Amino acid sequence: IQYIIFEGEPGHQDAIMRTEYATGTLMKESIPLERLGYGIANWNRAEAQSKMMQLYSEFQDRIELIISNNDDMALGVLDAYDKIGLPKDKRPFIYGIDGTVVGLEAVKKGNLMGTVYNDEQGQAKALFQLAYRLGTGKKGPEDEGENKKIIRLPYQKVRREDSQRLLEEKENK
Repeated sequence: IQYIIFEGEPGHQDAIMRTEYATGTLMKESIPLERLGYGIANWNRAEAQSKMMQLYSEFQDRIELIISNNDDMALGVLDAYDKIGLPKDKRPFIYGIDGTVVGLEAVKKGNLMGTVYNDEQGQAKALFQLAYRLGTGKKGPEDEGENKKIIRLPYQKVRREDSQRLLEEKENK
């Protein structure tokens, strides 16, 4: 699969982890990959659009997959393809990360192939619990073991069939 990666910002831990996890997952499945291009778009839709216009002029129909470190950059890629005028059925598979409302809507419409839901409510609760434990000195089971400085929350794959449910959940929060 010939692909392009859009990363958030240089050296940012989340950008590095998201890129490594996405490509590493494909490689673990023995899917042959060839990275055609790479763009830093600083988590920004307009920057991703501009960068995609440049990358498209170089690689055009060789691009089969585009992975963006967030939904905004994936939407910027879509904006570039809209500006180029390439029909949807000729575009590569485009994926984002975060499961934002606009990202979920793009998945629902079939413009993005998918996104990864980043549970902002779960993150807020985990941060509150951590602050509480630090402030009170009380320890929880998550403070034990090797990874006591790391809090991990599971991501959820979001495909078209999942998008409506997650949009409804966001509306009800």
